[in-house]
Amino acid sequence: MHIRLLFLLLILLPALPILAQAPPAPVKPTPPVAVIPDTLKAELNIVYGHTPEQELKMDVYRPKEGGDKLPACVLVHGGGWVAGDKERFTPLAIGLAQRGYVVANIEYRLGPVAKYPAAVQDCNLAVRFVRASAPRFGANPNRIGAWGGSAGGHLVAMLAAAPGEEKFLTGDNRDVSPVVQATVDMAGPTELNNEKSIENYRKQKEQSYGFKWIGKLYDDAPDLYREASPITYLSKDTTPILFLTGSLDNPSRDTAAMDKLKSLGVPTQQVLIPDGKHGCWMKAPGQEQCLEAVDTFFKSYLK
Repeated sequence: MHIRLLFLLLILLPALPILAQAPPAPVKPTPPVAVIPDTLKAELNIVYGHTPEQELKMDVYRPKEGGDKLPACVLVHGGGWVAGDKERFTPLAIGLAQRGYVVANIEYRLGPVAKYPAAVQDCNLAVRFVRASAPRFGANPNRIGAWGGSAGGHLVAMLAAAPGEEKFLTGDNRDVSPVVQATVDMAGPTELNNEKSIENYRKQKEQSYGFKWIGKLYDDAPDLYREASPITYLSKDTTPILFLTGSLDNPSRDTAAMDKLKSLGVPTQQVLIPDGKHGCWMKAPGQEQCLEAVDTFFKSYLK
């Protein structure tokens, strides 16, 4: 008996260190780091505001040449108001800066950190910061646009529609105008309380993006969802808005806002990216097509 046990131990002992090792954790692929061209100047992680939850930062890109009164753009990433970061939109920031703009690629408070209206307030503050800092960035304070994708598209639409709403004004530079001269809403909703959205809220309940960002179920706070909708604030004073989306990404989401803007006499249009799905701006060929559409639109109102 003892001989058999000794024999088994002799066989198993060399393998024990291997058996005791935990399986290696899966390695997440590191996203490629965007290369900043030599023709651009970049200032990264500039603090543009302080909140109880976090510092707010932006990355600013601009051409090294071109003068000290370039048109500017505040760029706002997406992620369902609850995820994402400014680095996700770095390629868009670089691409637009290469076309002759000062681009402020911003972060904002996400739903898990602070509920509505925090993100709207942060975007408003970012515009005021860029305008107040125009001499530092070589920007024209009278030629500032906004561009956002998905949830970021919604947030820049709020900038366009409700710049002067008191509830969205926080932080420094309160005496500086938050008005943008042109806006690109890229696949962002403008009506959080339309029939389709309400149907989804009721189906998804606490799992809906609306609940995760606003913090209340629709049926408990319908007025809050209306308040958080850009279409609520559209007026004859709203500045021009381009709606940019993939042809396969529910282009009809823009119809109600476009119809209202047209009835008010506000310049608006929609550009479709052929065969584009949601997020088509993240890679070729959609990324270049989006940049071209944004540049063409901004040339009409910012340059």
